[in-house]
Amino acid sequence: MYLATIIMVFLILLNSDLLLLVLLFMVMVTAVVSLLWFLRERKLLRSLQSLIAEEKMENLESKHSNPKDMKEALRSLFETRKDELLQLQRLENYRRDYIGNVAHELKTPIFSIQGYIDSVLDDPEMDEETRDKFLKRANKNASRLGQIVSDLDTITKYESGFLVLNIQAFDILALVNEVGESLELQAQEKHISIQVHAQGEGKMVMGDREQLAQVLTNLGFNSIRYGVEGGNTRFRLSNIGERMMIEVADNGIGIPTEHQNRVFERFFRVEKHRNRVTGGSGLGLSICKHIVEAHGETIDLISTEGAGSVFTFSLKTADSH
Repeated sequence: MYLATIIMVFLILLNSDLLLLVLLFMVMVTAVVSLLWFLRERKLLRSLQSLIAEEKMENLESKHSNPKDMKEALRSLFETRKDELLQLQRLENYRRDYIGNVAHELKTPIFSIQGYIDSVLDDPEMDEETRDKFLKRANKNASRLGQIVSDLDTITKYESGFLVLNIQAFDILALVNEVGESLELQAQEKHISIQVHAQGEGKMVMGDREQLAQVLTNLGFNSIRYGVEGGNTRFRLSNIGERMMIEVADNGIGIPTEHQNRVFERFFRVEKHRNRVTGGSGLGLSICKHIVEAHGETIDLISTEGAGSVFTFSLKTADSH
């Protein structure tokens, strides 16, 4: 800087015309550098705009508008990358939790099976009654293991879109009666009565009969499983316009309010030991949710702890088509 000042003073003393030429040259150089920098900035901005536009095409819900300058473009790109990282983190947490839950659910029946069989093999002189008891318990855990695997396969098919519904008209009252009869044995063990209430005329609905049978079975079985001794499980059908409301209710132990928005999650249980005491895979309600939503409907829960629960969903009536 000092050198430039000395040169300028020297040029002033030497020749004013030369100074004018030097100043003109410096102005031209500055203008060219500024122009080159502007063109480079515009090129980079267009590249960023193109990148953001491509990401918006992949994600139509992108909240970032078309940037007008470099600062806005960089901010938009940063926010997009931040959203992607947060999404990846959520997916990683879900994957880790899911694998942990699956491993936890599978190892319980596997260890039980292994324990009972090892006991039988290690004691050749075990009396027949004890051996039969151990083998029956091993078989019971093997059945539970098969149920978990089957339920996981069902959920995977729904989420991947591989399971196609066979929508047709059928009598929902007849299906409810069939499900009720299939649950009689479990209900008798706890002296629970199964009741079916149907209001109005016509019980023909549109849906996949086989899949909806699983929904009703899962809801009814849960109602009995967590019902009180001598209680009741109620199936109620009600016509509401062009829809059929289906309710599965009980007067069982109920679900605390703080847990009700999570009961349809995979493997979620209100009490950590609950499913192990009563059996089940912890996937039944999640399967119900997937099947009902595949029909374009929602499943709702109303529950009071200590008083019981009511699960409700609706189907289109055959007359509405």
